[in-house]
Amino acid sequence: MSIALLTGLPALAADDGHAWRQRLEQDARRFHAAIRESHPGTVDTANPGFNAVLEKALDTTLARVRQTRDAGGYWWALREFQAFFDDGHVQMVATRNWTPLPKRWPGFLTRFDGDRQVVAVSEDAAAPRVGAVLVSCDGLSADVLARERLGRFSGRWMLEAQRADLGPRLFIDERNPWLAPLRECIFEARGQRHRITLQWHDMDDATFEAQRARVQPMLRAPVGLQSWPGLSWLSLGTFDGNPQSDDYDALVSLVAQVQAQAKPLREGVIVLDVRGNTGGSSHWSRRIAESLWGPAAVQRATQRSDGVDWRVSVANIQHIRTLRDRVAAAPSPDVEQVAWLSAVLAGLEQAQQQGLALWRQANDETGDPQPAALADGGGMDRAPRVYVVTDSACASACLDAMDLWKALGVIQVGRETSADTLYMEVRAERLPSDLVWAVVPTKVYRGRLRGDNEAYRPDHVYEGDMSDTEALQAWILERVAATR
Repeated sequence: MSIALLTGLPALAADDGHAWRQRLEQDARRFHAAIRESHPGTVDTANPGFNAVLEKALDTTLARVRQTRDAGGYWWALREFQAFFDDGHVQMVATRNWTPLPKRWPGFLTRFDGDRQVVAVSEDAAAPRVGAVLVSCDGLSADVLARERLGRFSGRWMLEAQRADLGPRLFIDERNPWLAPLRECIFEARGQRHRITLQWHDMDDATFEAQRARVQPMLRAPVGLQSWPGLSWLSLGTFDGNPQSDDYDALVSLVAQVQAQAKPLREGVIVLDVRGNTGGSSHWSRRIAESLWGPAAVQRATQRSDGVDWRVSVANIQHIRTLRDRVAAAPSPDVEQVAWLSAVLAGLEQAQQQGLALWRQANDETGDPQPAALADGGGMDRAPRVYVVTDSACASACLDAMDLWKALGVIQVGRETSADTLYMEVRAERLPSDLVWAVVPTKVYRGRLRGDNEAYRPDHVYEGDMSDTEALQAWILERVAATR
């Protein structure tokens, strides 16, 4: 089905560049406006260069407008816009009206192995063999090639997690007109170099997903609790904060289970599995921590920032109001979360009346002082023994969880996490084309202990397939046995 039919727009000829130019300009200007009006960075005195980046991003995108001819030009120009900010919370997300761009591949895919790019899948007789190392393509060295073709349109290329996630896309052509098609590459295998002329073939979405899974298996841990003698495994593949979602209900149930079974859980080894967790609400990780370590320990371990500054804007206030109302209307509303959102809403509304651009929230966790009854340690006689399994997907609220859990003494295993900036708590806005959501952060941490775009590295690196839960569990049990 065409985009025109999905959106109700007039039917477009395949080469109707005018319509795509119009969409790109309107969406870029609205994305820019959403950031200017609602992102704390535009009024952040601690980040004086932010507005220059914002204007450069818009200027670069508007310069693309004149040369845009099709959906590929539109999509990749907007991708380049969001990449300027090197921030996982400034994103563009396709709506259901977007039709994925056609793909091509040369019969092989690579992945990052440290700093090297190694052939991971090869299904063409003319393609390099699995294990061959990429040297260069069309005169560009392998590292420059990946940075220009992937990093320029994704941002945060300094992060290992970003390179690992996007590496398999280097040899997938997704109709990006701002890049010249790759023609010839040099690979090295067994000490010898081979020059390969790329033979491009069409690739449907099913083939892409299948091949990507072979190159880099990924798993989002389902929400739930499994227990064996001496070991409890809490699967936390999401921290979804949407009270209308199934995951939200599953998290409510899991938190209740952990609270009810806290004492026997603490007597054995506990594994917190956040594979595939890209974030949501930090509310869940704190509730689980309070059950396992006790509220007083969590209170002491919470990595306090100096405060949190929320950007005061009409759209941000409406976002918090809507979220508060949805949480309050849930079948089992979380009273603490409703109270927290209500406090944020009241603070923003008061700041708006005072004409302020930022509102300072001194305590971003609950807003409540530590209860005196918790000063004795909350009744916990010893800290539980806890491992946390991470992968490159761990971002946003998953990183907030790591901030807390690391301070409580967890042992991190698996792979390096992703990272984020100090700008958090996103809201989404549909752009005029109705093809893309613009995602914009609404608050900034002050004095957070974890630095800007700083990842967490595991205490024990797992080199196996992160999607193979049984093998991963066996490996962790070996670590547990070795440290008893």
